[in-house]
Amino acid sequence: MLLCWLTIVAFAPVVSAQPRARIDVTTPTATTGAFVSVRGVLADKAFDELMRGGFPVRLHMKAELWRSDRFFNELVTSYEWEVHVKFSSFDAVYEVARVTADSVISLGAYKKLSDAQQAAELPFAPALPQPPKGRESYVAVQADIQTMEMTDLAEVQSWLRGEAKPAIQGKKNPGRAITRALGSLVTRLLGAQIRHMDGKSETFTL
Repeated sequence: MLLCWLTIVAFAPVVSAQPRARIDVTTPTATTGAFVSVRGVLADKAFDELMRGGFPVRLHMKAELWRSDRFFNELVTSYEWEVHVKFSSFDAVYEVARVTADSVISLGAYKKLSDAQQAAELPFAPALPQPPKGRESYVAVQADIQTMEMTDLAEVQSWLRGEAKPAIQGKKNPGRAITRALGSLVTRLLGAQIRHMDGKSETFTL
């Protein structure tokens, strides 16, 4: 009996763990800014079900440059952008686009979700100013993952076709409905999936 049990253990299939969703933030230098990448989110099957069911996924990111002090920290400035991922049932591809304050950039169309995930996770340098010299600083990043309404998607597609320019100007956030609540169907599909994430660079001094 013991020999049989050992044999089962020895030849049991190895189940790979799902990648942990996280935000990677590099530390700025005197010549380069911080780079941000939100990883592991689209590896969840629930988001693939959403996209294949006609619900594009929106990743909204906000990077903040903070100046550290002994008693309190001071927010210097912030920058927001988004990554949109949509499944096109007609072409059977995942379309990825990055939306900033003044542009919409296509990151490609992919047959495999894993390839679309790699495109969505490409490091991006938010337009933050040079940190104050001689002062401890850090970059904090917030990410919200949610679905998009089709009206938002139609607007993004018109930008990609060159028919219009993004209406994201001044202090407006990318898109029109970043804080919309998830519908009941989306909530059931997502279950306890991640909808908000936080990340932070190491504290640095230039």
